[in-house]
Amino acid sequence: MRQFFRWVMIIGSVIATVYKYRYKALDFVTKVPFLRKLLVRLSMNIPWIRQKFLSQMFRGL
Repeated sequence: MRQFFRWVMIIGSVIATVYKYRYKALDFVTKVPFLRKLLVRLSMNIPWIRQKFLSQMFRGL
């Protein structure tokens, strides 16, 4: 039981840290060209994100 509680605390700490610094991490990712390209490719594989982007791009046509 002690081992389980330890893992829950570690995972909770990681999640809290990522949530706290999420904008700094996103800024870092968007500054590096390779990571930016990878982020765009991964996000375009998610259907509802792809639909949102495409509807925004072609709205004015």
